[in-house]
Amino acid sequence: MTTGIIFSVLALFISFIITLKAIPAIIKVSKLKNLMDKPDGERKLHKNVVPNLGGVGMFAGFIIAYGVAVSFDMPSYFPALISAVTILFFVGIKDDILVIAPLKKLAGQIVAAAIIVFIGKIQLPGLDGLFGIAAFPPIAGQVFSVLTIIFIINAYNLIDGVDGLAGMIAIVASYVFGLWFLWGGHYAEAVLSFSLAGALVGFMFHNFEPARIFMGDTGSLIIGFILSVAAFRLVQLNPGTNGLVLQSPAIFVLSVMSIPVFDTLRVIVIRLSKGVSPMKADANHMHHFLVRLGLRHYQVALVLAFFNMVIVITSLFLQSWNVYLYLGVVILMAASILPIIHGTKSLLIRLFVSNTSTSSQSEYFLDNILLNDIMNEVANRQPKIKDLSHSKIREKEYLAEAKAS
Repeated sequence: MTTGIIFSVLALFISFIITLKAIPAIIKVSKLKNLMDKPDGERKLHKNVVPNLGGVGMFAGFIIAYGVAVSFDMPSYFPALISAVTILFFVGIKDDILVIAPLKKLAGQIVAAAIIVFIGKIQLPGLDGLFGIAAFPPIAGQVFSVLTIIFIINAYNLIDGVDGLAGMIAIVASYVFGLWFLWGGHYAEAVLSFSLAGALVGFMFHNFEPARIFMGDTGSLIIGFILSVAAFRLVQLNPGTNGLVLQSPAIFVLSVMSIPVFDTLRVIVIRLSKGVSPMKADANHMHHFLVRLGLRHYQVALVLAFFNMVIVITSLFLQSWNVYLYLGVVILMAASILPIIHGTKSLLIRLFVSNTSTSSQSEYFLDNILLNDIMNEVANRQPKIKDLSHSKIREKEYLAEAKAS
């Protein structure tokens, strides 16, 4: 066990240092080559042009740390994992620099997922008896696993909307998985998780508000893929672990990734209810709601990471519950996040505004809450308005209508 801990810490340290030191050079090159992400005032909520190749530094930190630290206990799926991550790296960096068609990006994700499932033999073995599925038939399990990996990849990609959010949520997941693997004696998987965790922490030094760089698709695609692999390995290894045996491992890993998974399902339902394509981008994600409420980017990241940890900790105490009740509680907790935040708006004002160092930030917070309330009131009085854009022009229209009424 001592060896496993040493190599896990080594992976964490190497990936952290490499990513931390690589990012400034990437920022410099990005500015020289004008490889920048530009705000649009609606979905892209940052104020200034910012480099978006942070995923390059994360990839370097992860791939080097994992390759070095896992050499003491090389898993059979190592070649498949490295191949799949490399494919996603090139897909992501091409999309960050040139922007590629969604179908081409999806094709890259399918190839990466198929490699790890069919060649690496990493897949979801079953659903803990949910819907009568204790174990998947071979082909059905492989197909379901590929689709699940693609969904998780895109869930982490979609939640990367404000400074620090995707990184914070992924740090929670990677540390939870890493500690479980370490406790159970699964050191190759622990190294995998901590290699990602170190890269994320190194990146966050440059990404927390105000962000100097974004992870881009290069980073978010890799994060979603590695965490899906870690989740599948946890479910596969759970019955024979020497550590914490989970009665419902599939639901537990769902609780670990509940924020991006639920948020993605939520926006898909909203889009379908409006009769638009589930692939059509909008501003209905949880982080958009919290920004409109008045929270700063770092506050959004901290609040959602806190709720994520609450769900994970609660999940650990529900292992003996009926599998359907267990799943129901996890879903209910994830679905309750926005209502809880909205209901405790006054508390958030006291917490964040009272601790704000400048009056301008306090005014920013209060003005955003007031504006959001006015916009909601106008929307309630004028149900025919279907597209509540959050651009400056539309905000003025809503304020004018509210004043006139």
